[in-house]
Amino acid sequence: MPHLSLLQLDTRFPRIAGDVGSAETFRATLDRHVIADLSVRKVITAAPREDDIAGVETVLARVRGDVITTSCGFLGIWQNRLAAGAPAPFLASSLIGLPALMDQYGDADGNRTGTGDLAILTFDAGTLAAPAFLPMLNGFAGPIVGLPPSSHLKQVIADDLPELDSGRAESEIIDLVAGLMAQKPVRALLLECTNLPPYKVALKKRFDVEIFDILTQIHLMNPDIVDSAFL
Repeated sequence: MPHLSLLQLDTRFPRIAGDVGSAETFRATLDRHVIADLSVRKVITAAPREDDIAGVETVLARVRGDVITTSCGFLGIWQNRLAAGAPAPFLASSLIGLPALMDQYGDADGNRTGTGDLAILTFDAGTLAAPAFLPMLNGFAGPIVGLPPSSHLKQVIADDLPELDSGRAESEIIDLVAGLMAQKPVRALLLECTNLPPYKVALKKRFDVEIFDILTQIHLMNPDIVDSAFL
C-alpha cells in the first residue's frame, strides 16, 4: 500500500473526510507530520518569512511517503525550494496545477490569463493577491474568491477551534459560490484551501462545474492514493 506523507501546520481543528488531513480521504496510509509552531497566521500572511519554513525543511528531509504534500496551499510559495530537498515527489499546493487549467479554461479568444471560465476559491483572497504570491498565480486574472471573515469555516481554521459544524460550513460555501456564479458564471473552480474538498460533492450537485483541488493534484501524481469518493 502506498504512503502519503503530509506536512501539517500546527493546528488542532477537526479534519473531516475529504480534507487532506483526514485518513478517511485516502486509500493510502496517511503519514502525518505536524510542524511545531507553524500556525495558520504564520503561513497565511502577505509577508511570508523564510525562517518560518525551517521546521518544514527539517521534517521534509526524513519523511518517506511515495508522495509528499502539505496541509496549506499558501506553502506553495516555497514549492521549488522544498521540492529540491524532498526525498519523493512533492506537492505544496493545488495552485501548482493553475497553469494547465488556465490553458484549458481560457477565454474564447485564447487568452490564458483565466478570465474565461475558471475561478479560484481560497481561504484568503487578499493575502493571495499580495505581491509575494503573484508568482503562484502565473498571471491569472480571473475571479479569486475568499472565505468571508465571518464564515464558520474561516473562523474555525483561523482561530483553531475544536469544533466544526460541517453542515453550516457547506451551506455557507454553497452561498459563496452562488454569489460568484450570479456575477460571472464559470465552468471550473480551483480550490486553493485544502479544507474545502469535503464540500465539493455538494458544490457539484448544485452547480454545473468542474472542481480541482489538492486531491486531484495528488491523484495525478499517484492514482493509488486518494479514495475515488473524494475526486
